[in-house]
Amino acid sequence: MFGQFFYRRKRKDRWWRYLVLRDAFVAASEAGRPDAVHNRLGWAARRTGIPLSGPVCDFWGELVAVSAARSPVLDDRAVEALQANGAGLSPDLLPASAWLDLFRLAMGIGLFSVASSLREKALDRMIADGETPGADLAILTLACYADLERGQVNRAVHWLDQMSEAGCDQSRLLQAGWFLALMSGDREPVDGCPLRKASPEDMAFGKLVESRRVALVGPVASEVEQGAEIDGHDLVVKLGYRGGSHGCEPAMQGRRVDISYYNNTQARSLSQTEFGDVFAVLRWGVCHNRKGSSCFKPAPANLRQLRSLQWLLPDTHFNAGPNAIIDLLRFSPAGIRVFNTDLMLSSGRFAGYREAGDEETDYTRSFIKTHDPILQYRVMHRLWSLGRIDGDNRFEEVMAMGLEGYLSELQKAYGATERALL
Repeated sequence: MFGQFFYRRKRKDRWWRYLVLRDAFVAASEAGRPDAVHNRLGWAARRTGIPLSGPVCDFWGELVAVSAARSPVLDDRAVEALQANGAGLSPDLLPASAWLDLFRLAMGIGLFSVASSLREKALDRMIADGETPGADLAILTLACYADLERGQVNRAVHWLDQMSEAGCDQSRLLQAGWFLALMSGDREPVDGCPLRKASPEDMAFGKLVESRRVALVGPVASEVEQGAEIDGHDLVVKLGYRGGSHGCEPAMQGRRVDISYYNNTQARSLSQTEFGDVFAVLRWGVCHNRKGSSCFKPAPANLRQLRSLQWLLPDTHFNAGPNAIIDLLRFSPAGIRVFNTDLMLSSGRFAGYREAGDEETDYTRSFIKTHDPILQYRVMHRLWSLGRIDGDNRFEEVMAMGLEGYLSELQKAYGATERALL
């Protein structure tokens, strides 16, 4: 009884679930025996609550076999077969959350194309669950997001109506409707500020952003001299600015910073310094959520908190770039041009973005624990294809890859293309 209660609590932690599956995968691939493969899967399934069936066990066995081969270079045919087999599985075999767990496992072991096929099963299951009579608000919300991501606008509108009947908060319905319009090529989104009783901070921020040309400067280290172009915009937005010259290298990043966005880690770090000096040179600082903004005591007058869409997303978060872009688009800028951003295809970052002494990041952990890279790419690509954002040469190059090309590059950067799994 204690074990069941303990696991029920732990199962809410997506990182814990990933570690259980990963450890079972490693143990099974090292053992190599069919009985050990299935025993380890059964052990992981009991802990995580994933239901088992013959096709799921067979797929797990195929996944383990690729690793157990100990090939120094992955066999393309074996990976293609795995991807096809994953795509052929019925969405009904697992709940959406379990498909997402397998998606994260495939990313963690370095198979991004296989991961993508499993993630599609999660979206299929979200939509199927929404069509079940008596589906609750949480299920309807996932169905709405799944169709929204796939560009099924009319179906997403249908789910919004169902969410309203299920008692969804009105402000959330308006926010989701605005986001749907933003992601749609058929309509213009209503300015996001009036969608609720706007705070004074939102009103002031909106007046600053409206009809301005905005440069959003990411943290990717670059040798391209585009600082003058960046500084030529009406507003310059940067991520995690902590004062001084960091992030303001004149040739590559531009000297200016008018607005800076902070994730929770950056907000906590900045709050432990003389943050008043930083806010004195910013026109606005923006935190991703309440946890970040609560770090600053007393709160600066030019600090605001963006309106998060995390409640709509399938057990993941937007990362810094999409969060900032979606927030800025609420206030109808004349345009947003993205610089020094490649959607995590490289791990190098400009000085000051991370704590001193931090090593370059393997973003696989971030993909699994917080930021689904396929979701990030699809949202950014959609906004780019609609002309709501554009970018420098590197950003345009990444957008032109399409999802399949992007995943191929992600595989080269973090996957198992030329090394053993895990």
